[in-house]
Amino acid sequence: MLAKPIDPDSGLQRLADEGYQVDVREQHVLIHGVPYVTSGRIVGMGILVCPYVQSAGTVLPPDNHQVWWTEEYPCFASGQPIEQIRNEDGARELFSGCSIRHRFSNKPDGVAGFNDHYSKLVHYVTLIQAQAKAIDPNVDARSERREARAYSAPSPFAYADSASARAEIQATSSRLALKRVAIVGVGGTGAYVLDQIAKTPVTEIHLFDGDVFLQHNAFRAPGAASIEELAEQPLKADYFRRKYEAMHQGIVAHPYHVEHANIGDLVDFDFVFVCVDRGSIRRLLFKHLTAQGIPFIDVGMNLQLVKATGKLVGSCRFTVCTPDQQDHFDQYAPMDDDDEDAIYRQNIQIADMNALNAQLAVMKWKQYFGFYQDDFNAHNGTFSVNSMSLARDVVVLPRTV
Repeated sequence: MLAKPIDPDSGLQRLADEGYQVDVREQHVLIHGVPYVTSGRIVGMGILVCPYVQSAGTVLPPDNHQVWWTEEYPCFASGQPIEQIRNEDGARELFSGCSIRHRFSNKPDGVAGFNDHYSKLVHYVTLIQAQAKAIDPNVDARSERREARAYSAPSPFAYADSASARAEIQATSSRLALKRVAIVGVGGTGAYVLDQIAKTPVTEIHLFDGDVFLQHNAFRAPGAASIEELAEQPLKADYFRRKYEAMHQGIVAHPYHVEHANIGDLVDFDFVFVCVDRGSIRRLLFKHLTAQGIPFIDVGMNLQLVKATGKLVGSCRFTVCTPDQQDHFDQYAPMDDDDEDAIYRQNIQIADMNALNAQLAVMKWKQYFGFYQDDFNAHNGTFSVNSMSLARDVVVLPRTV
C-alpha cells in the first residue's frame, strides 16, 4: 500500500497542522489516537472513521453527520456511556484492514450539517476526549504537526469506486475482487455483461470475440457508438476494450473466436461467462471448463415474431455450472447447432432483453461469490417476456453418505 501526501482540502491538512494523526484509506479519513474513557474508567485510544469521497479529483463535503468508532463504546468520566452520540452498534469490517464497532450520530445545536471534514471530526474528538481529560488532563489527540497522507491500495479502476464507499459496502464489494474473468462472446448480451463486470474490482477482464462491430450491433449494445467508430469497423473485442478501459484497467482483448484450436487459451480463469450462439461451441466450452474446474454461467435468448399479431414473444436464460454441480447443464443449455440456437441467429435481439439476460447472469455470479445473499441456490433461471415471469430451477446436490 503506497502512501503519498494529499492536497489540503476539506480540512484534512488543517487537522494535520494542528497535530492530529490523520490519513486517508479506501476513501475514508481516519483520526488515530483519540483518547476516550472505557466502562472501567480507564483512558484508552480509539480511531474515528468517516467517508472521504472524491468525484473527478475533488473531495465532496460530508453528506451526513455520522462517524464510525473502532473500540469499545466511549463513556463519561463516571463510566456511564455517552448515549447522546449512540447510533448503531455491531462489529464488522468496514474495508480491508479497518474494523469498526460503533457508529455515532451527533451535531451541534442549530447546525444543519458539517461543511468539511475538519469541523465534523473535531466535533466528535472534542466530545469524546473531554471525558478522558477529566481523568487525565495530559491526554490529547493532538501531538505534533504532521503531514496528512493518503494510502492507496492497488486497484483495477482508473478512478476510485466512490459508489461502494458512499454505500459503505466496500468489504462486500471486495468479495468480487477476482484475478481473472473471461467473457466469451461480446455481442448483445456479452457486452452488457462487460458493462457490469467493469464496475467490479476484478483485476483482469478478458474478452473473446472475432466478430466486427457493425451498425446493427450498436442498437443492442451498451453506450452509444459514433458514426466514425462504426466506419472503422473495429473488432468487437477491441472496440469494447477501448470503451471500458477509461474506467477499468486490465481489460484484455482476444479478437478471435474460441474453437478447438485455441480452447487452451481459456485456462487459469476464476470465472467465465459464456455468451455464444452456437451449440457446438457451447459443448466445447462446457467440456473444457468443467475439466479445468472453472465455474461458468451460460446465457441464451429465444425471441420470435408472432406474425398474426406482429408482437414478439420469447425468453432469456442463465445457467450456472460449478465444479460441484454440472449434471444439469444439458437439460437447459442447447449444445447442438440444429436446435434453438438457430432461432437466436435469426438476429431478433432487443437491447432490453440482452441487458436483462446479462443482468440476471451477473447477479447470479455475484451470489456465487457472496456479494448477494442466495436463499435458493438456483442453477437455472428463465425470464419470459410475454408473461413477465421469472422461473428458477433449484438443482439439489447429491447427498453424501
